[in-house]
Amino acid sequence: MTEMAAPVSGLGHSGAQGSSNGARFVSAPEQERRPRARVREALRMARPAHVVTLLRDVAGVRRPVRDSAEHLREAMAWLCRAQDAGRVGGVAAGYSLIRGWEPPYPETTGYIIPTFLDYARLTGDPDIRDRAVRMGEWLLGIQMADGSFQAGYYYGAAAQAPPSVFNTGQILLGLCRLFRETRDRRWLAAAARSGEWLVRMQDADGAWYQGLSFHGPTAPVRTYYVRVAWALMELAAILEAGDRYREAAARHVRWTLAQQQDNGWFDNNAFVVGADPFTHTIAYVLEGLLGYADHADVPACLPAVLKTATRLVRCLELRSVFPGEFGRDWQSAATYRCLTGEAQISGVWLRLHALTGDARFLNSALKLLDRLKATQSLTSSNPGVRGGIKGSQPIWGRYHRLSFVNWGAKFLADALMAEIEAVDALEQRVVGG
Repeated sequence: MTEMAAPVSGLGHSGAQGSSNGARFVSAPEQERRPRARVREALRMARPAHVVTLLRDVAGVRRPVRDSAEHLREAMAWLCRAQDAGRVGGVAAGYSLIRGWEPPYPETTGYIIPTFLDYARLTGDPDIRDRAVRMGEWLLGIQMADGSFQAGYYYGAAAQAPPSVFNTGQILLGLCRLFRETRDRRWLAAAARSGEWLVRMQDADGAWYQGLSFHGPTAPVRTYYVRVAWALMELAAILEAGDRYREAAARHVRWTLAQQQDNGWFDNNAFVVGADPFTHTIAYVLEGLLGYADHADVPACLPAVLKTATRLVRCLELRSVFPGEFGRDWQSAATYRCLTGEAQISGVWLRLHALTGDARFLNSALKLLDRLKATQSLTSSNPGVRGGIKGSQPIWGRYHRLSFVNWGAKFLADALMAEIEAVDALEQRVVGG
């Protein structure tokens, strides 16, 4: 996101600690600093690579689409630079045309860990694996006493950010994967503490109304938290006694499935009540249900995912631009694309192709990924631009305006690894058939 949505207008920083409506007290010294900050922001916007990015989007120029392995390498190299920019082991949230590299983001660092471990396995690069471990080491150091992890970007221990259910769940995915890879029980102990806190925060109907992050999102309950249920199942799978976590996950999945309408739409899935959800959160629900289903025999999960995913295939077929948000009738007035959501939906389609063999999902994923690769610069001299994935296309669209986001690069890398595997398997069947 993720659980910290960037402003949709203006040049302000979305990560300021403050009230749930985004307002905060501004001191007199800070007011005095603001004009100087605006000058610095304007100068950053005038950097050649930034101007080129803006002009290409104004003109609607597609970048060359190359081999998926090259796009994957550049996305992973961008993520490595983002980690280096974070300076503490965590991955910088993104690169802003206004502010430069952002602070580290605990939530997305957590779920970037499996991406690095997958890429390390694909390439055999020990540095990539070591980077994943460093991410985990940093997260161990900032875990709260009750087992939770903070909302928002990391501004240091003194910032006193509140705990977040969603962010804790995404970090739990990384901790569980590190334990499976290394068998180091530090990861298991931290994961179990997070799991206990998540169960304590859950309400009787299976949803989470407590421990919500209000750094951008303001909805009082959120269907995309089903990714937390997936994380609890990952924890249960590595514990000898994991029934407590399985039961909590099952309660939330039942609540999630009850949010789905006959046309595949999920209620309560936008950051803000009354707004249309981004494709990012629509995909989050599908990912969470598929991840949960990996560990539980729930017949309703796959049909629910297929219903929504098939509707998204139809949306792609009918539109020249895949919009960044949809309404409950699957119509959209949006003229921008949410690139993170496109990467995620492509990954979901590839997973469904692997599960069902339905070629429509493979074809749709390849088509959408080609469009997404055409937004990625492979040649920019600016390390914050080259290989990165913008929040929106064009870059001034509603989702994370004027920024490249680490979770966009993460989900593109995941999808490209899945694409490479799917195409290789298809070629082997053709040759062997």
